[in-house]
Amino acid sequence: MLFSICVLSSLSACDAGIQDMGATEYGVRFRQLPPLLGGGVGSPSSVAEPLESVVVLPWEKLIRFDTSPQYLSWGASVQGESGQLVQAEDVYTRAKDGNEAALKITVRYRINPSPEMLTTLAQEVATSDQQVKSLVITVIRSEVRTYMNRLRTAEFRDDKKRNDTVDEALSATRARLSPLGIEVESINLKQYRFVRLLKDGKEDTSYQDRLRDIQEKEQDIQGERTRIETVRAKKHAEFSQAESAYNAQIAEANGYTEQSKYLGDSYFQAKVNEAKAIEAEGRSEVEGLKQRIAALAGKGGQNMVRLEVAKQLTKGNPKFIAVSPNSGSGVEVSRTDVNELIQQLGVLEGVAVKAKGGTSAKP
Repeated sequence: MLFSICVLSSLSACDAGIQDMGATEYGVRFRQLPPLLGGGVGSPSSVAEPLESVVVLPWEKLIRFDTSPQYLSWGASVQGESGQLVQAEDVYTRAKDGNEAALKITVRYRINPSPEMLTTLAQEVATSDQQVKSLVITVIRSEVRTYMNRLRTAEFRDDKKRNDTVDEALSATRARLSPLGIEVESINLKQYRFVRLLKDGKEDTSYQDRLRDIQEKEQDIQGERTRIETVRAKKHAEFSQAESAYNAQIAEANGYTEQSKYLGDSYFQAKVNEAKAIEAEGRSEVEGLKQRIAALAGKGGQNMVRLEVAKQLTKGNPKFIAVSPNSGSGVEVSRTDVNELIQQLGVLEGVAVKAKGGTSAKP
């Protein structure tokens, strides 16, 4: 009975009993006993998982860790995400050449949900989410100051150099916190200003004001450069269009030239062929005439002439009248039948040929 009363009193005085874990919570058992009796952080196998109902014994304590992403920010003007813890002060550091700078940054981190890492975290680092957050704030502020202090004032304005330095700070932070079970996922530098923090808590912004004037002038110069490039691009486009139109006209003119040349060459070649044909025909006619002349100039030429004359006379059936003067004072007129004359010529010619021992040609 006494033991039961002690147990009930212990349950009412501590976290003993049944505890429900949240959707992103893990629980690490801690036995509040001397080490000789098995006190201390429990084994990884005893870690409670999300949404699990856990029976906590009277001599045990359940260390709860939220493993959902957590956000921290430095600088009151930084617009944080939902559930983000915002700290009003910036992270103040100093450039390598002496100018002081105020940095507005945001950090995202989470506790590693591995049971082994959770037991390591509870054993060596923290026993609550608030202690984890305090450790992250300390390490982030230290590493960001250390690495940003390596930049000169001019290098702050170099986006690549500035972002590379932030990445170096992130790597250094991970190297320190990851072995403890805290995963820093990102460090974002939202804004930087060259200001000097005064003793009364106010900021001297004179140097930043001068830089702002320089930046505004640089922006004006960049705007003018952009306008010049726009005009240059427009004129280049207009030139390209004009050049294209010119090339098209040249191509069209060349096409007309080639077409005219082709038509002219074709016409010339046709006339050349026509002239050659006429020449050939003329040469053929000349050759025929030469052959006829040669034939006429030979022995049978006279006979051929006579035959031709006879043929022409025969076609017209002509009548001849011979007029000759007589011995007196008058004129003697006589008619001669041409057909009869031709026949007589043929007979006489035949007689002549026979007298010579040859043959006569047919009329």
